[in-house]
Amino acid sequence: MKSATIVIPSYWGPAGGLSGGEEEIIFDHPTPLNEEGTLGRLLDSFELVNTQEFKVVVVVVANASHITNEVIAKVQDVVEPYSAHYDIALLHSQNLNRLRRALIHDGVPEAACELINLDSYPAVRNMCSLAGILNGSEITIFLDDDEAITDSKFLSKAQEFIGSEYQGQEIKVVAGYYLQPDSYRLDVSRVPAWRRPYWNNASAMNEAFELIIGRPPRLKPTPFIFGGNMVVHHDTVMKVPFDPLITRGEDIDFLINLRINRITVWLDRELYTKHVPPKIFRPAWRSLREDIKRFLYERKKVIDHEEIEGVGREELMPYPGMFLGPDLEERIIRTNELLKEEYKKLSDKRGMDECEVNIELAKNNPFKDIDTPTWLRNLIKRWQGLTRVAVGRGIPK
Repeated sequence: MKSATIVIPSYWGPAGGLSGGEEEIIFDHPTPLNEEGTLGRLLDSFELVNTQEFKVVVVVVANASHITNEVIAKVQDVVEPYSAHYDIALLHSQNLNRLRRALIHDGVPEAACELINLDSYPAVRNMCSLAGILNGSEITIFLDDDEAITDSKFLSKAQEFIGSEYQGQEIKVVAGYYLQPDSYRLDVSRVPAWRRPYWNNASAMNEAFELIIGRPPRLKPTPFIFGGNMVVHHDTVMKVPFDPLITRGEDIDFLINLRINRITVWLDRELYTKHVPPKIFRPAWRSLREDIKRFLYERKKVIDHEEIEGVGREELMPYPGMFLGPDLEERIIRTNELLKEEYKKLSDKRGMDECEVNIELAKNNPFKDIDTPTWLRNLIKRWQGLTRVAVGRGIPK
């Protein structure tokens, strides 16, 4: 068996939650401090696989700085009962700050150490990668805390192909998928009317899922990946980071970064977890805005690297490729016009105004002039400078 670290980001917010616009950092569904959350449920499910050795690192994330100490204490309380059964540790802003200072002392440039933070989804995923690196593990298994393991062979399957040769390639990344809660298909009946004509991402995702998950063979290259169910080889977490310029969808953006570095992501049809996320209470305009920024940036990255095999839009169809074409601006504008009409019916002036902001994003496109090849080269150089010194140091106290 390969040495493995299971990494789990856990997102928290103030008791009672935050009302619109108060979050310092926007995450989809941070658990309010006065609630139990889902982390314990995931840790309970490890009982199915506890015949195998693995380390666990929970990456603790607060969406507002003034609750950081409370969040760390809360997660410590959640994981304490499991520490007798598992080698479990926490990464949080405090010990990451100590790690940053130690690495700078050991000669890592400050520009590289700036990547050590918890300020966004890609930053958190990078800290998940860093957890596996600090442990010196051969593989890092990424899970999310709103999942549960329901297959007693999950860990065996996670290790089955990683590092082996398949179709002339060494497998460096294996993607699993989610049962939501009983099928890999998303419920398209819940897609609101304003999304359906131009922004039906659930339908596009289902089409991709049918092609990759729904059909043999068991292992195949995939144009999508779930950040909460993937297995990454040590060589790859050392080499390729998540891109902090992306706002969300950092998992598929990571897949694009991997393809740019000529690393194929393989999906295993038998590697699944059960996904039971809490309901998200966030204005539709805000979630849409994060997607708009994500796809505008990803499209620029794809265009800038389309000469590399696997990176062109057609090779990312049907999802995310559907949202990376020349019609993206039209999709954004038409969708926000439809959403604005919904807000108008509700006499919601704030919602209407925010839809106009989204439309202006499409018209002005703040990502159009980014030199993504240069940015990625510099990002990878910084990341590798950091990981070379961090490897095997252990999780800081």
